[in-house]
Amino acid sequence: MLTIIWAALAARRAQATAVLLLALLASAAAAAAPTYVAAAGQALARHELSTAQPNELRVRLADPVESPGMPGDPTRTAFVGKVRQLTPAGFDVVLGAQSGGVAAGRAGRVTSNLTYRAGVCERVTVSGACPRATSRGQLAEVMVSTHTAARLGVAVGDQFTFGVVPVRVAGVYQPLDVQDPFWLGEELIRPPAADSPSTSIPGSAEDAIFSSDSSPLADDDVILSRSTADLYATERLLDSRSVPDLQAALAVLKRDGGRAGYGAGTSLPGLLDRVTLQRGQLADGVVLGAGLLVLLCWLVLFVAVGSAADQRRPEQGLLLLRGVQRRRLWALAIGEHAVPVLVAIPLGCLAGLGAATLLAARTLPAHADVTVDGTTIGFATIGAVGALAAVLLAQARMMSAPVVDLLRRVPARVRGWRATIGDIVAVSIAVAAVVQLRSGGSPSGLALLAPVAGALAAGVLLARLAMIAGATVGAALLARGRTAVGLALVQVARQPRFRPLIALLTVVVAMLAFTVATSAVASAAYRDRAVVEVGASRVVTVDATSRAHLLTAVRTVDPEGRFAMAAVVSGSPAAAGTQLLAVDSDRLATVAAPHPSYGVPLADIARDIHPPAPGTPVQLRGRQLIMALSADFDAEVFDAYRVRLAITISGRNGTRVVLARENIQPGRKDYDLQVPECAQECRLVKIEVDAPVVARPLKVQFEELRTADAEGQGEAVVLTGAQLADLQRWRLLDTDDTSISAASGTKAALVLNVNEGRRARPAGVAVLDSPFPLPIYLTRSKGTTVGRFHPYDGVDGTPTNGSVRGLVDRLPRLGESGLIVDLEYADRLAVASQNGNEEVWLARSAPPDVLDRLRAQGLVVRDEKTITHVREDFDRQGAALALRFNMFAALAGVLIGAAGMVATASAEQRTRVAMLVALRRQGLPPRAVRGGYGWPVVFAVGSGALVTLVIWLLTRGGQRLFSDGRSPVPIPDWPDVGRLLLFAVPTVILFALTAVVLGRIVAASVRRRSGR
Repeated sequence: MLTIIWAALAARRAQATAVLLLALLASAAAAAAPTYVAAAGQALARHELSTAQPNELRVRLADPVESPGMPGDPTRTAFVGKVRQLTPAGFDVVLGAQSGGVAAGRAGRVTSNLTYRAGVCERVTVSGACPRATSRGQLAEVMVSTHTAARLGVAVGDQFTFGVVPVRVAGVYQPLDVQDPFWLGEELIRPPAADSPSTSIPGSAEDAIFSSDSSPLADDDVILSRSTADLYATERLLDSRSVPDLQAALAVLKRDGGRAGYGAGTSLPGLLDRVTLQRGQLADGVVLGAGLLVLLCWLVLFVAVGSAADQRRPEQGLLLLRGVQRRRLWALAIGEHAVPVLVAIPLGCLAGLGAATLLAARTLPAHADVTVDGTTIGFATIGAVGALAAVLLAQARMMSAPVVDLLRRVPARVRGWRATIGDIVAVSIAVAAVVQLRSGGSPSGLALLAPVAGALAAGVLLARLAMIAGATVGAALLARGRTAVGLALVQVARQPRFRPLIALLTVVVAMLAFTVATSAVASAAYRDRAVVEVGASRVVTVDATSRAHLLTAVRTVDPEGRFAMAAVVSGSPAAAGTQLLAVDSDRLATVAAPHPSYGVPLADIARDIHPPAPGTPVQLRGRQLIMALSADFDAEVFDAYRVRLAITISGRNGTRVVLARENIQPGRKDYDLQVPECAQECRLVKIEVDAPVVARPLKVQFEELRTADAEGQGEAVVLTGAQLADLQRWRLLDTDDTSISAASGTKAALVLNVNEGRRARPAGVAVLDSPFPLPIYLTRSKGTTVGRFHPYDGVDGTPTNGSVRGLVDRLPRLGESGLIVDLEYADRLAVASQNGNEEVWLARSAPPDVLDRLRAQGLVVRDEKTITHVREDFDRQGAALALRFNMFAALAGVLIGAAGMVATASAEQRTRVAMLVALRRQGLPPRAVRGGYGWPVVFAVGSGALVTLVIWLLTRGGQRLFSDGRSPVPIPDWPDVGRLLLFAVPTVILFALTAVVLGRIVAASVRRRSGR
């Protein structure tokens, strides 16, 4: 039998080579999937680690008991022993200790932490030396940052005190990489305060002061420190341990650490959840793409081997007539094809490794190791064995057919339930997958197969329809004398082997078009989401001393409003209430990135939220405010219930309530208030009378407001009695128990009347220098209609209402839920300091040195993100990586489709040539000889386009494009046609050229044998 098998391989070398190559491709695709998934999962974990927040990378354990003495190495303490018992294997442990206090030098004081941290000297550059252990009686050595040294006025060798302990400066350090997780974000290297002098050295005067290993004090009790242990997750840890194992270990650590009183504060589980989610999405997508590729290989093998087997049917029939047992024929078939399949397994592993390596180098966001393991070999074996099964299945019909059928030139058609069972199964799976996908929720299970299952089901049904239509149309054309086209269609319809070929080409075209369409939609969705979530080309998070400082700084950097805009964002999507975006509205349309999903042009929003102000701000300049007022109340009745004057001012350093030095007394008197922040300039916000209990009606007349430099010198009138009496300038704060009126004549004044009763808040007036309530634009999701009021927390966190001037579908930075107001008007209404994130939005036209210009205005740049970087981050997620692998699989599928055409033509070339030679000798025109192979391509391209449209309409809403499953912007309904044609046209050309070449080969053979 072995001799016969080798003889069969030698006799049918072309078929054996085709089986080898297709089994190799199936094995390589199956091997590449787990290899690529493992490498991409590793790269995803490393990327997440590189972009994670410091608290997401470590677990903090802290000794609940404070120890006396300088913070030092806790290695020899019981705390460390317990930490070693609690620490899961693989974590890097950094030990430390710290004590809070005040450091005082000859030039100043600073609040900081005295810290011991193992390994700090390897991560800094030091002027001087790292602190060393000292003996009792010697000054303890410390290391301070450049900024701390400047604030304290010390240098190497100098002394200062921490608390009451004198210490000596052994060195002055600068961190090598402030982004290193070792620094715990901003815990050890603090960001500078806003309005501080700009410097290129990271940190501030509050940076940690580092102590040595062991430095005993004369009295250790004067300093108490707490030991800490930071357990860091590393790339090595995520590569060596599974995420579920780590999650279980962290749960145990949190439980046991809590029992021991050490705690286990961390956000590491959130990082692990993101890695798990993205790895799962990656594996689902890659397995789907690789599965399709393997399935196509099996289908091509089935078509090719089935076609070749049909050509040997008479040979098989003669062997059976001569008494050869069917089991021997099966043994020969298995042996003949098992040899190339077995050879394909190791070659497939190597090819899969090469493909995975190439894809990893081109697509992964971080370096990853691509290796072959048992899983790779197992999947490669499955791919190869499946190829062998496809080969044997293709021959099963011939092996089991009666001898009479085997001796027929044209195989008998399969009829009855056997002819439709495959179609029914394919359609049933497709319907179930589509129903599950459209039922909602994240795609999983059978729903992930919906596009592939739909393409396969539609492909087999349309292939059956193509065979019926070909026979009908071909017969009609022959009857009309259209010999070339009619004969080609009849030949396709009469050969059952063309049906799986048409189905194969249909699936190939459909899946390529669908994958390209999904990729195009994903690219547009990534770009759209990045535009809306970022808001502008670049958004810089800054620290400012106040909202006024932020506005002034940005306007100074860009006085014409061409490229920079100040903004404040408060609230979060997860929190209750409504998110707020406050912008310098005059610049909104110029700086913010426009997007059609907003529903309203940004210029219209900017115009409506910034109507003309009802009044002008009251500016103050001086260190002292003097308010002349007259009060009318019975002091004896009020007794211990004091009445105080409070004025709220807003300056560069924020908003503050200032109380008069003296309580308000009956009669006329001047009351002074110290406002050093108004030495440059500040703004009057409101004037209040603080009287928690009003025993009798209270009347206060505000007659004049003056400023002075100091102690009454250089006085200047800010508001006269007549200006105060102008009621158009003021807004009453509480309309329930108070009222205002104007006193005219020589005693012009603003009169505040307060009714008797207890008061929860002061009574008074605010400067009417901005619209109230503020005009806002609100997202439709909030359900408030135009013209009504909507509650929200202002830029200072104070609950207030906004007047809805318009509705939008979405807002920059906020997405589908939030509101937008004018920042300047919102700041004028604010009565407290900061609330929310301060940002500077920059357009593409911003100059390269814009960040330096912002720093020169006293803003501290903390973070920066751009539309481009956010778009690239989406492209590095698991869903995007899986889509790239599917693009590779779809392109490989095109080559497999062309190979299927060649294999089918090779298998039936002898019969076709013989038939055409006979017809040619009977007068068949030469142009009719070339027909046949182009029609499967025509059917497949047309049906593939139709299938693509159908499965796109059925499954487009369930495609997984984002790892977090959400997007504030609607995903485009249709892909870019240009990108679709860029891939579809070359595919059609490849199939058409293949058909033309095969037709010319047949024509040449017919011409050679017929002599015509």
